[in-house]
Amino acid sequence: MNPKVLMTNHVLSRVLDDLSIPHIEERLPREFFYRLGLRFPQQYGIACRDVAACVRRAEAFGAGPFLHTKLAAPNWIEEGELRRDCRLEFALGYAGDAQIEFLGPGEGTEHYARALLDTDIAFHHVGIYQTGMNEISARLEGAGYRTVVRGGMSLRPALTIDFRYFDARQEHGIYLEILDFRCLGFELSMEPVIRAYSALKKGQSPKRP
Repeated sequence: MNPKVLMTNHVLSRVLDDLSIPHIEERLPREFFYRLGLRFPQQYGIACRDVAACVRRAEAFGAGPFLHTKLAAPNWIEEGELRRDCRLEFALGYAGDAQIEFLGPGEGTEHYARALLDTDIAFHHVGIYQTGMNEISARLEGAGYRTVVRGGMSLRPALTIDFRYFDARQEHGIYLEILDFRCLGFELSMEPVIRAYSALKKGQSPKRP
């Protein structure tokens, strides 16, 4: 375990230990992201058979509360094929300053279920919120990390959401997810929305740790 991370984010360390998930730095050094022109990941993407159970475990250690929902993913393209009946279950919340995303097996997709063939909980991906998807995609593809899933929506100029998963499993055992969210052409952060929801569930005003 990275001692610096342990000292600065006790909640995250306790949650990851309970779920047997490594810290990002234990899987990928910071230099890996800098070399590819990427921000350091803000999100731990964790595939699990029981999203609600993982949410309860994480919240017991002080993370969250989590925004837990199920929704259709009408523009989900997996291995070049549009999955018309794709539905996802996920929960988003924070452990200190780190975002945790729990993802169920889903319907109409094998992307998350594939990581759960021999386990109930798996470190699936790291999520990087960063604009400039076309340039980032070209760099990652050029480095040998092919696009396996892409999706999102566009209501230009009001809102554009573009997310893509790049396969880094052979070298690092996980995917890289890039999330390019924009509103009126400017980068859109989901953190205030998630933290506001969390604060409402807690019955207090939103604040950063």
